[in-house]
Amino acid sequence: MKNIPLIVAFTLIPFLSYAQGIRFTVFADPQVAWLKPETRNIENTGVRAGFDIGFEMDNYFHDNYAFSTGLSINNTGGKLRFSEPVAFEFKNFKDTISPGNIVIYRLQYLNLPLGMKFTTREIGYTTIFVKLGMGAHINIKSHADIRPVGINNGSLRNEINLFNLSYHIGSGIQYSLGGQTSVIAGFEFRHRFVDIAENDSYNALLNSVSLRLGVLF
Repeated sequence: MKNIPLIVAFTLIPFLSYAQGIRFTVFADPQVAWLKPETRNIENTGVRAGFDIGFEMDNYFHDNYAFSTGLSINNTGGKLRFSEPVAFEFKNFKDTISPGNIVIYRLQYLNLPLGMKFTTREIGYTTIFVKLGMGAHINIKSHADIRPVGINNGSLRNEINLFNLSYHIGSGIQYSLGGQTSVIAGFEFRHRFVDIAENDSYNALLNSVSLRLGVLF
């Protein structure tokens, strides 16, 4: 975790070296997330609500095209039901989860996206944008609730992979308030393509859809 500031700095150096017109967005995005099973012994049992909060930095190298990056903290997760017994290693104890029990994952990641943003010319006060790219994710918190067996807020520090990768695509509108300030509304789909679990007994991928709500400066 001590190397996170260095990772961010080295990522932003080449980005800033091409700076022509930089704009910042501060956002707080409500989202729903779910886990997609990759093995037969588990099934998805629903979505989990969360928030992605942070900032985005767009470097416009053309009037309508920009490199985009940023930093955010994403509270996410999902729900899985196991059809076979699975051994879980929590922070202070181990337990075998019986078939049929639902595990509610509550995960928190530090997100570092990198991509492209495409914008139309302003029509009236409105600009339409599309963005796509990839992201790196560092797990900073991981807990689980398994209510039938009395496990609440159990630490999954040894069960969840520290790093993950994703691709994302989004779209929305920017409505000008005058000058350089705009409000933003849109959506974003994100698919993480690295297994969330270090546990060899199962595999699952994390997906999410978020509503972009922000202010562009």
